[in-house]
Amino acid sequence: MAKKKKKEEKDVLKGATVTIMIIAGLACFGSIISTQATLAEKREELHELEMKTEEIKSQNEEYQRLFNADDINSYKEKLAIENMNYAYPNEIRFYDTSRN
Repeated sequence: MAKKKKKEEKDVLKGATVTIMIIAGLACFGSIISTQATLAEKREELHELEMKTEEIKSQNEEYQRLFNADDINSYKEKLAIENMNYAYPNEIRFYDTSRN
């Protein structure tokens, strides 16, 4: 009877060990999946930041070119036309109002 009880205890211990190992394996698997998802998000953020960096570098190069050209009047003209929607007195502009 004692041998049977010891065998049952060993079987229960094996079952508990297997169960714990399965749970630990699933936890590791879940952690790996979570890490991969986070990694994908961070790569996307890195790509967006690199794109923004390139855009800012090109703007900086344009500003540097204008600064070195000593032609501030063309820069002012460009700003007035593009940013403030100014126009020359004899210039005709057409606007698409169908999108409103």
